[in-house]
Amino acid sequence: MSGVSVGYFWCMVMPHKRSFRSRVKRRVRWLILKHAYVDRVRCERVNRLTRLDVLRLIDVPVTRVGDIPDLEVGEVLVDSRGTGSFQRPAENRS
Repeated sequence: MSGVSVGYFWCMVMPHKRSFRSRVKRRVRWLILKHAYVDRVRCERVNRLTRLDVLRLIDVPVTRVGDIPDLEVGEVLVDSRGTGSFQRPAENRS
């Protein structure tokens, strides 16, 4: 092992561990969906937060502002037709 302890080495090769940046992105997404308006008739979740609101509410340090999506208030995040902002493939997001 050449100077690396077994515990540290084991943590480096475990595939289920997430990086800090991906944990921040997940936390931001969870926070946006938590504060979204849920329309039960149209089966939609509608955004109610701006990027600045998310920065105020988040409890972890954000290293890149680009990790927080630039969403408009009133934008559909998730809907039953699969056309929401969080449902589009990554290359189509603006």
